[in-house]
Amino acid sequence: MKAKLNILFIVVFLFSAFAKAQLKTGHCYFINAENGLNLREGPSVNHKAVGKYSYGSQVKVIENVPSVGKTFVIDNGKKIHGSWVRVEPTFNSDYYKNTRLYLFDAYLSKHLTTIPPQSLHNFVELYDSAAHDDYKPTKGVSSRREMWETGTHCDVRYEYNPAAKEALKDIIQFEIVNREDYINKKIIGNYEIDTSWQPKKFKLENDYRPVEWEQYYLPLNGGKDSVLIKDNLGEWASKTEYYGQIHELDSYLISGFAEDAEVILVNRTTGKRSMLSSGFPTISPNGEYLIAEYYNGFDYTTYFTVGEFDEEAIPQGAFITFSSWITAGEFFWIAENEFIMGVLPMDNVTLYGEELKDSKVIYLKGTIQF
Repeated sequence: MKAKLNILFIVVFLFSAFAKAQLKTGHCYFINAENGLNLREGPSVNHKAVGKYSYGSQVKVIENVPSVGKTFVIDNGKKIHGSWVRVEPTFNSDYYKNTRLYLFDAYLSKHLTTIPPQSLHNFVELYDSAAHDDYKPTKGVSSRREMWETGTHCDVRYEYNPAAKEALKDIIQFEIVNREDYINKKIIGNYEIDTSWQPKKFKLENDYRPVEWEQYYLPLNGGKDSVLIKDNLGEWASKTEYYGQIHELDSYLISGFAEDAEVILVNRTTGKRSMLSSGFPTISPNGEYLIAEYYNGFDYTTYFTVGEFDEEAIPQGAFITFSSWITAGEFFWIAENEFIMGVLPMDNVTLYGEELKDSKVIYLKGTIQF
């Protein structure tokens, strides 16, 4: 009897392991094969290849196919085990509407560890920040806005979109680089944010919201006066963070309206407040350009502003909602119009509640083109 129970346990264990390894139907996955993956009209390598998807292409799993025959492929001399799944593309679906499509699931994953180079410039919308109010945005991959209707984890696409790069050719261009090749070229400019001094914060009483609200004073006019900065307790309550000082601008930096990630300048002489940016700002070494960015979790895009830094005139610049990456890690300038910026694939932040242990920061070199 004991032997039978052991055999039963092994069978149940193996079945559970197989079930656990299956991909979830109705969910979207990315192709992680660096050289792309063949779409086949049946669940084996013996079936005809009807197309090929590149690294980063997205598909929705429709069905896990019961294993028949080989459950592995040979890749560069290595045996790769997996199963076959029936899939549907999440774009260009009309092209394959009369064909059943199958992929080997060993090359499908919920997220990517690097960004397909061809998708670096993909955006949803592009605005000329110096244009009039009636200016209409240039559309990029705006169809991605509706991806959530396709299935679960279908929020990000990395398709090849040469029109996006072309639309940005006179604004900004990106390429993937090795950080170590540029770290020694880092420039410390005149507009660095100095965080060496921090204000002393004290409690701000509020009976209606259980959060620990705070307030603090910023000294003005060499310490002869001060201005009181409070957390915002209104309808859109938020913390008013202190970021530091930019000595070249004779100003402190504090946060403004949280939903728009506003950054406010407070003049160190007069206490006058003025809007600097939406998103955390970085000013080029000699003050010619300003870049600001923040992640918008409502539409899974990075709000990115790049423009001339001129407080007295309407500067040339652009507001872009990038869709394939989110900023992470270092940012530093290597020339007045060139910078190095750490990013992660956008899908790294859309998989809520999942720990992405193998995510590594990727570095982009950005070149401002105007």
